[in-house]
Amino acid sequence: MAFKAKHLLHKNRRPVQSVRKALRILDILGNCPGGLGITELSGSLKSPKTTMHRLVSTLETDGYVYFDVLTTKYLLGSRVAKLGDQFNQQSHLLTFGVPALEQLTQECKEASHLAILEGTEVVYISQEETKEPIRISFGMGERAPVYCTAGGKVFLAGLSDIAVRRLYENHVRFKRYTPRTKTKLEGLLAEIAIVRREGIAYDNEEYAPGLCCIAAPVRDFSSKTIAAISLSMIKQKMTAERRPFFKEALLRASAALSEKLGFLPARSNRKPFKRLNPSGGYRRGKAR
Repeated sequence: MAFKAKHLLHKNRRPVQSVRKALRILDILGNCPGGLGITELSGSLKSPKTTMHRLVSTLETDGYVYFDVLTTKYLLGSRVAKLGDQFNQQSHLLTFGVPALEQLTQECKEASHLAILEGTEVVYISQEETKEPIRISFGMGERAPVYCTAGGKVFLAGLSDIAVRRLYENHVRFKRYTPRTKTKLEGLLAEIAIVRREGIAYDNEEYAPGLCCIAAPVRDFSSKTIAAISLSMIKQKMTAERRPFFKEALLRASAALSEKLGFLPARSNRKPFKRLNPSGGYRRGKAR
């Protein structure tokens, strides 16, 4: 019931359009290192120049946007960089996750990623690229559908089937990205059951042709899946011989990262626990 209540609350919210436009300005400037002028921003957002000028001026006043007098272009301001630094400092997930990705990529010689869940999409918040001449990776901030990505399936596996159905209650069929994309919910639920059992998820060219991924959950102290850690590679590298190696390395990485975030493996055991015994360990007992 709690899941449904949150979902309905989200649907009833009315976004503030001016705020959304201001955020879109930051997104667009972030993708243009050389900056943009008012006319270019107005064209990109299909908004009048007067509206765009007010929004940009407000962002400039608060330090989120900077005006370069030499080029007459607007760029991201120092406040954005400061927020990024603050986010990195405050996020234990990134503090411990970035070194975990570095080690995983060094061990497997494949690109690794860390992703979080937002609605029905995964958002990639960190990556570690390989030095191989042919490589595939997702940039930070990129989004992908949950149902056809390995990382997304990891999050779905952390939900009950009822919760997954509610998440997709308005979807009769999923969008097909490749011939391998599962477009029906029943097929997805069957795969999610396997992910729950094995603790690992796969994407076999379901999101992009030629791309294969393998992912494992990252849990916090409450045993909740808060992130997905994954490896991405061209399909020729995901061979039957190497798949067990990737799986073992990924499970080690996810376990080590989860432990740093306070996850205790014993808590994943669903048998109830009673009070501490004199030796300090938990004593199993019947649920009340």
